[in-house]
Amino acid sequence: MIQHTLRERQRLSNWQRFNLYHRFFRSSGFYRFFLRNFLRVVIIAGAIIGAIFLLEHFIFHDFRDDIVSWLHELPHLGVWVVYSLSETFLGLIPPDFFIVWASKFGHPYLYLALLGIVSYIAGILSYLIGHYFGRKKRVENWLINKYGGFVKKLKQWGGLLIIVAALLPLPYSAVCMISGLVKYPLPKLVIYGISRILRFFLYALFLFKIF
Repeated sequence: MIQHTLRERQRLSNWQRFNLYHRFFRSSGFYRFFLRNFLRVVIIAGAIIGAIFLLEHFIFHDFRDDIVSWLHELPHLGVWVVYSLSETFLGLIPPDFFIVWASKFGHPYLYLALLGIVSYIAGILSYLIGHYFGRKKRVENWLINKYGGFVKKLKQWGGLLIIVAALLPLPYSAVCMISGLVKYPLPKLVIYGISRILRFFLYALFLFKIF
């Protein structure tokens, strides 16, 4: 009887905790933020499919094959260097291009894993750049002016922002730099950042079918 009562109290406590988090995320705009960025994924996917359909049917009949052939003619070392720099410094090139690049290799999922690991490590390097170079006033001002909105969101949502940035089309490296700038705990970023690797496999389910 006593154990049953304790379980009921625990369930009630968990339910109350869930409601508390739910109200907080709703009032702080997290749900709107997540939905907006998720819709961006859907819109981008639709735009890619639409563009490929139009190009292949009306302009370049071998468009996909030409793109893949061009990507595979690029020097591997050069691609990895450009990709690593891009993932470390503010995500200058969307990683989706590199997923397409990996799609036609003999072991594409091995390449995907490597892409994910490099991006994950690049996020940690971005954190360290923000942590150490953010002490310089010019660097701090530039980061705040360009990505200051993430500071408030990081303080509100913590690791959830890192997970959303890792999975959705947000500047992941910029979020990591801001995390370093505001001294967000590195061990937490290391854990939450693992979701970055998952992104490559999730997006590959879509991109591999197209290309």
